[in-house]
Amino acid sequence: MNAHSRPSSKLPSKRSKHPIGSKPLVLKKGSVSVKIYGTWNVSRRKNRTGQFVESLIPQFAVCYYLGDRRRILKFTKLETAKAEANRVLVMLVNGETKAIKLNGRDRDIFVMANERLRDWNSQVTLDEAITEYVKGCEEIAPFGITVGDAVREFVIRHKSIREPRMVPNLVEEFIEAKQKAGKSEEYMNSLRRLRRFAAVFQVPVQQITLDSLQKYFDNMSGRGGQAATPRTKTNYWRLVRSMLRYAVRRKYVPRDFLEEMEGVELPDLPPSKTEIWHPDELREMLGACRSELIPWLAIAAFTGLRTAEIRRLDWCDVNPGRRLVTVQAEGAKTRSRRVVTLCHAAIAWLKPHAKSSGKLAFYAEENKFCSALKEDVVAARKRAGNPAPFEWRRNALRHSFCSYRLALEESVDRVAMEAGNSPQMIFKHYRELVSREDAESWFNVFPPRLALNVVSMGSAG
Repeated sequence: MNAHSRPSSKLPSKRSKHPIGSKPLVLKKGSVSVKIYGTWNVSRRKNRTGQFVESLIPQFAVCYYLGDRRRILKFTKLETAKAEANRVLVMLVNGETKAIKLNGRDRDIFVMANERLRDWNSQVTLDEAITEYVKGCEEIAPFGITVGDAVREFVIRHKSIREPRMVPNLVEEFIEAKQKAGKSEEYMNSLRRLRRFAAVFQVPVQQITLDSLQKYFDNMSGRGGQAATPRTKTNYWRLVRSMLRYAVRRKYVPRDFLEEMEGVELPDLPPSKTEIWHPDELREMLGACRSELIPWLAIAAFTGLRTAEIRRLDWCDVNPGRRLVTVQAEGAKTRSRRVVTLCHAAIAWLKPHAKSSGKLAFYAEENKFCSALKEDVVAARKRAGNPAPFEWRRNALRHSFCSYRLALEESVDRVAMEAGNSPQMIFKHYRELVSREDAESWFNVFPPRLALNVVSMGSAG
Protein backbone atom coordinates (compact mmCIF):
# COMPACT_ATOMS: atom_id res chain seq x y z
CA MET A 1 0.00 0.00 0.00
CA ASN A 2 1.42 3.31 -0.95
CA ALA A 3 1.62 6.36 1.32
CA HIS A 4 -1.49 7.97 -0.13
CA SER A 5 -3.89 5.07 0.29
CA ARG A 6 -6.65 5.24 2.89
CA PRO A 7 -5.70 3.79 6.20
CA SER A 8 -7.00 0.35 7.05
CA SER A 9 -7.77 1.37 10.58
CA LYS A 10 -11.41 1.82 11.33
CA LEU A 11 -12.53 5.45 11.79
CA PRO A 12 -14.74 6.43 14.70
CA SER A 13 -18.32 6.77 13.71
CA LYS A 14 -19.54 10.35 13.07
CA ARG A 15 -22.38 9.43 15.28
CA SER A 16 -19.97 9.52 18.25
CA LYS A 17 -21.13 11.86 21.01
CA HIS A 18 -19.98 15.48 20.44
CA PRO A 19 -18.87 17.56 23.50
CA ILE A 20 -21.86 19.89 23.13
CA GLY A 21 -24.29 17.18 22.20
CA SER A 22 -26.52 16.87 19.19
CA LYS A 23 -28.34 20.16 19.66
CA PRO A 24 -26.72 23.58 18.97
CA LEU A 25 -25.95 26.18 21.65
CA VAL A 26 -28.06 29.28 21.06
CA LEU A 27 -26.93 32.79 22.15
CA LYS A 28 -29.69 35.35 21.87
CA LYS A 29 -30.32 39.06 22.39
CA GLY A 30 -33.78 40.25 21.55
CA SER A 31 -34.70 38.95 18.12
CA VAL A 32 -31.06 38.33 17.13
CA SER A 33 -29.47 34.93 17.69
CA VAL A 34 -26.18 33.16 16.97
CA LYS A 35 -25.84 29.37 17.09
CA ILE A 36 -22.90 27.12 17.83
CA TYR A 37 -23.10 23.66 16.22
CA GLY A 38 -20.98 20.66 17.05
CA THR A 39 -19.09 19.41 13.97
CA TRP A 40 -16.21 17.05 13.22
CA ASN A 41 -12.91 17.61 11.47
CA VAL A 42 -11.19 14.68 9.73
CA SER A 43 -7.48 14.55 10.55
CA ARG A 44 -5.08 12.42 8.47
CA ARG A 45 -1.69 11.75 10.03
CA LYS A 46 1.08 9.22 9.38
CA ASN A 47 1.80 6.64 12.00
CA ARG A 48 5.21 5.08 12.74
CA THR A 49 4.87 2.59 9.91
CA GLY A 50 4.21 5.35 7.39
CA GLN A 51 0.55 4.63 7.02
CA PHE A 52 -2.06 7.38 7.13
CA VAL A 53 -4.43 7.23 10.05
CA GLU A 54 -7.66 9.24 10.01
CA SER A 55 -9.33 10.53 13.15
CA LEU A 56 -12.30 12.76 13.92
CA ILE A 57 -11.65 15.91 15.98
CA PRO A 58 -14.60 17.85 17.43
CA GLN A 59 -15.14 21.36 16.10
CA PHE A 60 -17.46 24.19 17.02
CA ALA A 61 -19.15 26.08 14.20
CA VAL A 62 -20.49 29.59 14.90
CA CYS A 63 -23.41 30.18 12.51
CA TYR A 64 -25.34 33.39 11.88
CA TYR A 65 -26.98 35.24 9.02
CA LEU A 66 -25.65 38.45 7.55
CA GLY A 67 -28.50 39.65 5.40
CA ASP A 68 -29.57 36.69 3.28
CA ARG A 69 -26.21 34.98 3.48
CA ARG A 70 -25.37 32.37 6.07
CA ARG A 71 -21.89 32.64 7.58
CA ILE A 72 -20.05 29.85 9.38
CA LEU A 73 -16.87 30.22 11.46
CA LYS A 74 -15.23 27.09 12.87
CA PHE A 75 -13.11 26.85 16.04
CA THR A 76 -11.30 24.03 17.80
CA LYS A 77 -12.11 25.32 21.31
CA LEU A 78 -15.56 25.92 22.71
CA GLU A 79 -14.42 28.97 24.74
CA THR A 80 -13.11 30.65 21.59
CA ALA A 81 -16.32 29.85 19.73
CA LYS A 82 -18.43 31.35 22.51
CA ALA A 83 -16.32 34.54 22.62
CA GLU A 84 -16.71 34.95 18.87
CA ALA A 85 -20.43 34.22 19.03
CA ASN A 86 -20.88 36.87 21.71
CA ARG A 87 -18.84 39.37 19.71
CA VAL A 88 -20.91 38.75 16.58
CA LEU A 89 -24.13 38.92 18.57
CA VAL A 90 -23.22 42.36 20.00
CA MET A 91 -22.26 43.65 16.57
CA LEU A 92 -25.48 42.38 15.00
CA VAL A 93 -27.52 44.04 17.74
CA ASN A 94 -25.56 47.32 17.29
CA GLY A 95 -25.77 47.15 13.52
CA GLU A 96 -21.98 46.86 13.06
CA THR A 97 -22.25 44.68 9.98
CA LYS A 98 -19.14 46.06 8.28
CA ALA A 99 -16.94 44.94 11.14
CA ILE A 100 -18.34 41.40 10.96
CA LYS A 101 -17.29 41.13 7.31
CA LEU A 102 -13.61 41.61 8.17
CA ASN A 103 -11.32 38.73 7.36
CA GLY A 104 -7.77 37.68 8.13
CA ARG A 105 -5.43 40.13 9.87
CA ASP A 106 -7.95 42.99 9.76
CA ARG A 107 -10.37 40.90 11.76
CA ASP A 108 -7.67 39.94 14.29
CA ILE A 109 -6.73 43.60 14.76
CA PHE A 110 -10.36 44.54 15.22
CA VAL A 111 -10.93 41.82 17.78
CA MET A 112 -7.77 42.70 19.73
CA ALA A 113 -8.63 46.42 19.73
CA ASN A 114 -12.12 45.72 20.94
CA GLU A 115 -10.87 43.44 23.71
CA ARG A 116 -8.29 45.96 24.93
CA LEU A 117 -10.89 48.71 24.98
CA ARG A 118 -13.36 46.48 26.81
CA ASP A 119 -10.72 45.57 29.41
CA TRP A 120 -10.07 49.26 30.07
CA ASN A 121 -13.63 50.58 29.96
CA SER A 122 -16.54 48.48 28.78
CA GLN A 123 -18.74 51.60 28.60
CA VAL A 124 -16.72 53.11 25.71
CA THR A 125 -17.36 51.83 22.21
CA LEU A 126 -14.62 51.38 19.65
CA ASP A 127 -16.00 54.07 17.37
CA GLU A 128 -16.06 56.56 20.27
CA ALA A 129 -12.44 55.77 21.09
CA ILE A 130 -11.37 56.15 17.45
CA THR A 131 -13.25 59.45 17.11
CA GLU A 132 -11.58 60.81 20.24
CA TYR A 133 -8.17 59.66 19.06
CA VAL A 134 -8.52 61.27 15.62
CA LYS A 135 -9.73 64.50 17.19
CA GLY A 136 -6.70 64.56 19.48
CA CYS A 137 -4.35 63.92 16.55
CA GLU A 138 -5.88 66.82 14.62
CA GLU A 139 -5.46 69.22 17.55
CA ILE A 140 -1.80 68.41 18.21
CA ALA A 141 -0.75 67.99 14.57
CA PRO A 142 0.56 71.62 14.32
CA PHE A 143 2.98 70.88 17.19
CA GLY A 144 4.56 67.88 15.49
CA ILE A 145 3.96 65.49 18.40
CA THR A 146 1.93 62.34 18.90
CA VAL A 147 -1.02 61.71 21.19
CA GLY A 148 1.29 59.57 23.32
CA ASP A 149 3.77 62.45 23.64
CA ALA A 150 0.99 64.79 24.74
CA VAL A 151 -0.35 62.31 27.29
CA ARG A 152 3.10 61.64 28.76
CA GLU A 153 3.78 65.36 29.09
CA PHE A 154 0.41 65.86 30.77
CA VAL A 155 1.06 63.03 33.24
CA ILE A 156 4.54 64.33 34.12
CA ARG A 157 3.15 67.83 34.58
CA HIS A 158 0.31 66.78 36.85
CA LYS A 159 2.32 64.30 38.90
CA SER A 160 3.86 67.36 40.56
CA ILE A 161 0.44 68.28 41.99
CA ARG A 162 0.31 67.15 45.58
CA GLU A 163 -3.40 67.80 46.00
CA PRO A 164 -5.97 69.92 44.14
CA ARG A 165 -7.49 73.12 45.55
CA MET A 166 -10.63 75.00 44.65
CA VAL A 167 -9.94 78.70 44.02
CA PRO A 168 -12.19 79.94 46.88
CA ASN A 169 -10.38 77.60 49.30
CA LEU A 170 -7.01 78.75 47.99
CA VAL A 171 -7.93 82.41 48.53
CA GLU A 172 -8.90 81.84 52.16
CA GLU A 173 -5.81 79.71 52.81
CA PHE A 174 -3.57 82.36 51.23
CA ILE A 175 -5.12 85.14 53.33
CA GLU A 176 -4.76 83.08 56.50
CA ALA A 177 -1.10 82.30 55.70
CA LYS A 178 -0.26 85.98 55.24
CA GLN A 179 -2.14 86.86 58.43
CA LYS A 180 -0.04 84.35 60.38
CA ALA A 181 3.09 85.79 58.75
CA GLY A 182 2.32 89.12 60.43
CA LYS A 183 1.60 91.17 57.32
CA SER A 184 0.31 94.70 57.84
CA GLU A 185 -3.41 95.36 58.09
CA GLU A 186 -3.21 97.52 54.98
CA TYR A 187 -1.77 94.62 53.00
CA MET A 188 -4.33 92.23 54.48
CA ASN A 189 -7.13 94.52 53.35
CA SER A 190 -5.72 94.36 49.84
CA LEU A 191 -5.58 90.56 49.95
CA ARG A 192 -9.21 90.33 51.02
CA ARG A 193 -10.10 91.82 47.65
CA LEU A 194 -9.14 88.43 46.19
CA ARG A 195 -12.52 87.15 47.38
CA ARG A 196 -14.00 88.92 44.36
CA PHE A 197 -11.73 86.74 42.22
CA ALA A 198 -12.86 83.61 44.07
CA ALA A 199 -16.51 84.47 43.44
CA VAL A 200 -15.89 84.33 39.68
CA PHE A 201 -13.53 81.33 39.56
CA GLN A 202 -15.46 78.59 41.35
CA VAL A 203 -13.19 75.90 39.89
CA PRO A 204 -10.05 73.94 40.83
CA VAL A 205 -6.96 76.14 40.52
CA GLN A 206 -5.43 74.05 37.73
CA GLN A 207 -8.52 74.69 35.61
CA ILE A 208 -7.81 78.43 35.40
CA THR A 209 -6.77 79.14 31.82
CA LEU A 210 -4.95 82.05 30.28
CA ASP A 211 -8.04 82.87 28.20
CA SER A 212 -10.35 82.95 31.23
CA LEU A 213 -7.87 85.07 33.19
CA GLN A 214 -7.43 87.48 30.28
CA LYS A 215 -11.19 87.84 29.90
CA TYR A 216 -11.52 88.55 33.63
CA PHE A 217 -9.02 91.41 33.55
CA ASP A 218 -10.33 92.79 30.25
CA ASN A 219 -13.82 93.15 31.75
CA MET A 220 -12.72 94.09 35.26
CA SER A 221 -14.70 96.91 36.84
CA GLY A 222 -13.72 99.37 39.54
CA ARG A 223 -15.69 101.41 42.01
CA GLY A 224 -19.18 102.43 40.99
CA GLY A 225 -19.28 99.80 38.27
CA GLN A 226 -17.00 101.81 36.01
CA ALA A 227 -14.24 100.14 34.00
CA ALA A 228 -11.16 99.60 36.15
CA THR A 229 -8.20 101.87 35.48
CA PRO A 230 -4.90 100.45 34.18
CA ARG A 231 -3.37 101.07 37.60
CA THR A 232 -6.18 99.16 39.35
CA LYS A 233 -5.81 96.21 36.99
CA THR A 234 -2.04 96.14 37.44
CA ASN A 235 -2.26 96.26 41.23
CA TYR A 236 -4.94 93.54 41.30
CA TRP A 237 -2.92 91.33 38.96
CA ARG A 238 -0.02 91.54 41.42
CA LEU A 239 -2.28 90.15 44.14
CA VAL A 240 -3.52 87.32 41.91
CA ARG A 241 0.02 86.48 40.78
CA SER A 242 1.23 86.40 44.38
CA MET A 243 -1.57 83.95 45.22
CA LEU A 244 -0.76 81.74 42.21
CA ARG A 245 2.89 81.64 43.25
CA TYR A 246 1.73 80.45 46.66
CA ALA A 247 -0.28 77.70 44.92
CA VAL A 248 2.82 76.59 43.02
CA ARG A 249 4.88 76.48 46.23
CA ARG A 250 2.20 74.36 47.90
CA LYS A 251 2.08 72.07 44.83
CA TYR A 252 -1.58 72.71 44.10
CA VAL A 253 -0.65 73.39 40.47
CA PRO A 254 2.37 72.38 38.35
CA ARG A 255 5.41 74.66 38.20
CA ASP A 256 4.84 75.77 34.62
CA PHE A 257 1.30 76.89 35.45
CA LEU A 258 2.43 80.36 36.51
CA GLU A 259 4.59 80.75 33.41
CA GLU A 260 1.47 80.37 31.27
CA MET A 261 -0.52 82.80 33.41
CA GLU A 262 2.23 85.41 32.98
CA GLY A 263 0.91 85.81 29.45
CA VAL A 264 -1.94 88.03 30.69
CA GLU A 265 -1.90 91.30 28.74
CA LEU A 266 -2.54 94.37 30.88
CA PRO A 267 -3.00 97.92 29.58
CA ASP A 268 0.07 100.14 29.64
CA LEU A 269 0.23 102.46 32.60
CA PRO A 270 0.10 106.10 31.57
CA PRO A 271 3.25 108.01 32.52
CA SER A 272 2.70 109.33 36.01
CA LYS A 273 3.40 112.95 36.75
CA THR A 274 5.53 113.60 39.82
CA GLU A 275 3.32 116.07 41.69
CA ILE A 276 4.84 118.15 44.45
CA TRP A 277 3.79 120.92 46.81
CA HIS A 278 5.27 124.41 46.80
CA PRO A 279 6.80 125.65 50.10
CA ASP A 280 4.00 128.25 50.39
CA GLU A 281 1.40 125.46 50.12
CA LEU A 282 3.13 123.49 52.87
CA ARG A 283 3.17 126.60 55.05
CA GLU A 284 -0.56 127.05 54.45
CA MET A 285 -1.38 123.40 55.33
CA LEU A 286 0.70 123.39 58.51
CA GLY A 287 -0.75 126.73 59.59
CA ALA A 288 -4.37 125.76 58.93
CA CYS A 289 -4.63 122.16 60.17
CA ARG A 290 -5.76 121.07 63.61
CA SER A 291 -3.01 120.19 66.08
CA GLU A 292 -3.51 116.40 65.92
CA LEU A 293 -2.69 116.43 62.19
CA ILE A 294 0.63 118.26 62.52
CA PRO A 295 2.86 115.25 63.43
CA TRP A 296 1.71 113.27 60.38
CA LEU A 297 2.01 116.27 58.06
CA ALA A 298 5.44 117.33 59.39
CA ILE A 299 6.92 113.81 59.20
CA ALA A 300 5.60 113.33 55.66
CA ALA A 301 6.88 116.71 54.46
CA PHE A 302 10.31 116.73 56.10
CA THR A 303 11.28 113.02 56.05
CA GLY A 304 9.43 111.62 53.01
CA LEU A 305 8.11 108.58 54.87
CA ARG A 306 5.43 106.59 53.06
CA THR A 307 1.86 106.78 54.32
CA ALA A 308 1.96 103.18 55.59
CA GLU A 309 5.25 103.86 57.38
CA ILE A 310 3.81 106.93 59.12
CA ARG A 311 0.78 104.96 60.24
CA ARG A 312 3.07 102.40 61.91
CA LEU A 313 5.46 104.98 63.38
CA ASP A 314 5.71 105.23 67.16
CA TRP A 315 6.80 108.33 69.08
CA CYS A 316 9.65 106.31 70.57
CA ASP A 317 11.13 106.12 67.04
CA VAL A 318 11.41 109.94 66.92
CA ASN A 319 14.53 111.32 68.59
CA PRO A 320 14.52 115.15 68.57
CA GLY A 321 17.77 115.32 70.56
CA ARG A 322 19.70 113.41 67.90
CA ARG A 323 17.50 114.87 65.14
CA LEU A 324 16.64 111.42 63.80
CA VAL A 325 13.56 109.38 63.00
CA THR A 326 13.99 105.61 62.73
CA VAL A 327 11.84 103.48 60.46
CA GLN A 328 11.91 100.01 61.95
CA ALA A 329 12.31 97.03 59.60
CA GLU A 330 8.87 95.62 60.40
CA GLY A 331 7.28 98.97 59.60
CA ALA A 332 9.16 99.64 56.35
CA LYS A 333 7.96 98.66 52.90
CA THR A 334 11.38 97.21 52.07
CA ARG A 335 11.51 95.35 55.42
CA SER A 336 14.86 96.99 56.18
CA ARG A 337 15.57 99.48 58.94
CA ARG A 338 16.55 103.01 57.90
CA VAL A 339 17.24 106.34 59.60
CA VAL A 340 16.19 109.76 58.29
CA THR A 341 17.56 113.12 59.46
CA LEU A 342 15.11 115.59 61.01
CA CYS A 343 15.62 119.19 59.93
CA HIS A 344 15.21 122.02 62.46
CA ALA A 345 11.81 122.94 61.02
CA ALA A 346 10.57 119.35 61.55
CA ILE A 347 11.70 119.40 65.17
CA ALA A 348 10.00 122.78 65.72
CA TRP A 349 6.66 121.41 64.47
CA LEU A 350 6.96 118.06 66.27
CA LYS A 351 8.28 119.17 69.68
CA PRO A 352 4.98 120.55 71.08
CA HIS A 353 3.25 117.24 70.31
CA ALA A 354 6.03 114.79 71.20
CA LYS A 355 5.35 111.85 73.54
CA SER A 356 7.53 109.16 75.02
CA SER A 357 5.58 106.45 73.21
CA GLY A 358 2.37 105.79 71.36
CA LYS A 359 1.24 106.07 67.76
CA LEU A 360 2.40 109.27 66.07
CA ALA A 361 -0.51 109.33 63.60
CA PHE A 362 -3.81 110.48 65.06
CA TYR A 363 -5.77 108.72 62.30
CA ALA A 364 -5.17 105.09 61.35
CA GLU A 365 -6.42 105.65 57.79
CA GLU A 366 -5.03 107.98 55.16
CA ASN A 367 -8.40 109.02 53.77
CA LYS A 368 -9.50 110.31 57.20
CA PHE A 369 -6.30 112.32 57.55
CA CYS A 370 -6.71 113.82 54.06
CA SER A 371 -10.37 114.60 54.61
CA ALA A 372 -9.66 116.41 57.90
CA LEU A 373 -6.75 118.36 56.38
CA LYS A 374 -8.84 119.43 53.40
CA GLU A 375 -11.63 120.55 55.69
CA ASP A 376 -9.22 122.67 57.78
CA VAL A 377 -7.55 124.33 54.78
CA VAL A 378 -10.89 125.19 53.13
CA ALA A 379 -12.19 126.65 56.42
CA ALA A 380 -9.03 128.78 56.81
CA ARG A 381 -9.37 130.07 53.27
CA LYS A 382 -12.99 131.04 53.82
CA ARG A 383 -12.03 132.98 56.95
CA ALA A 384 -9.45 134.80 54.86
CA GLY A 385 -12.01 135.55 52.13
CA ASN A 386 -10.44 133.06 49.71
CA PRO A 387 -13.09 130.76 48.13
CA ALA A 388 -10.53 128.70 46.18
CA PRO A 389 -11.01 124.92 46.58
CA PHE A 390 -8.29 122.70 47.98
CA GLU A 391 -7.36 119.45 46.20
CA TRP A 392 -5.22 116.82 47.89
CA ARG A 393 -2.29 115.42 45.85
CA ARG A 394 -1.69 111.82 46.74
CA ASN A 395 1.97 110.98 47.54
CA ALA A 396 2.94 114.60 46.77
CA LEU A 397 4.51 115.11 50.22
CA ARG A 398 6.91 112.20 49.63
CA HIS A 399 7.62 113.45 46.10
CA SER A 400 8.28 116.92 47.49
CA PHE A 401 10.74 115.67 50.11
CA CYS A 402 12.70 113.61 47.55
CA SER A 403 12.79 116.46 45.03
CA TYR A 404 13.80 119.19 47.49
CA ARG A 405 16.24 116.95 49.36
CA LEU A 406 17.98 115.95 46.13
CA ALA A 407 18.25 119.59 45.06
CA LEU A 408 20.03 120.40 48.34
CA GLU A 409 22.07 117.26 48.91
CA GLU A 410 23.01 116.57 45.27
CA SER A 411 23.60 112.93 46.26
CA VAL A 412 21.27 110.40 44.71
CA ASP A 413 22.60 107.60 46.93
CA ARG A 414 21.99 109.46 50.18
CA VAL A 415 18.46 110.53 49.20
CA ALA A 416 17.72 106.96 48.10
CA MET A 417 18.91 105.66 51.47
CA GLU A 418 16.74 108.16 53.38
CA ALA A 419 13.69 107.57 51.18
CA GLY A 420 14.05 103.80 51.22
CA ASN A 421 14.19 103.65 47.45
CA SER A 422 16.67 102.74 44.73
CA PRO A 423 19.11 105.34 43.36
CA GLN A 424 17.73 104.62 39.90
CA MET A 425 14.21 105.57 40.94
CA ILE A 426 15.40 108.73 42.68
CA PHE A 427 17.41 109.82 39.64
CA LYS A 428 14.58 109.00 37.22
CA HIS A 429 11.73 110.75 39.05
CA TYR A 430 13.22 113.56 41.14
CA ARG A 431 16.30 114.94 39.42
CA GLU A 432 16.15 118.65 38.53
CA LEU A 433 12.47 119.08 39.35
CA VAL A 434 12.93 122.03 41.70
CA SER A 435 15.35 124.88 42.30
CA ARG A 436 17.80 125.03 45.18
CA GLU A 437 16.10 128.20 46.42
CA ASP A 438 12.72 126.46 46.70
CA ALA A 439 14.42 123.50 48.38
CA GLU A 440 15.93 125.75 51.07
CA SER A 441 12.56 127.42 51.53
CA TRP A 442 10.82 124.04 51.93
CA PHE A 443 13.06 122.89 54.80
CA ASN A 444 12.69 126.28 56.49
CA VAL A 445 8.91 126.27 56.84
CA PHE A 446 8.85 126.96 60.58
CA PRO A 447 5.94 127.62 62.91
CA PRO A 448 4.99 131.34 62.65
CA ARG A 449 6.67 132.40 65.89
CA LEU A 450 9.97 130.80 64.80
CA ALA A 451 9.86 131.95 61.20
CA LEU A 452 12.58 134.58 61.74
CA ASN A 453 15.02 132.05 63.15
CA VAL A 454 15.70 130.05 59.99
CA VAL A 455 18.43 127.49 59.52
CA SER A 456 19.02 125.87 56.15
CA MET A 457 18.78 122.11 55.81
CA GLY A 458 22.19 122.02 54.21
CA SER A 459 24.04 123.66 57.05
CA ALA A 460 22.07 121.76 59.69
CA GLY A 461 22.39 118.34 58.07
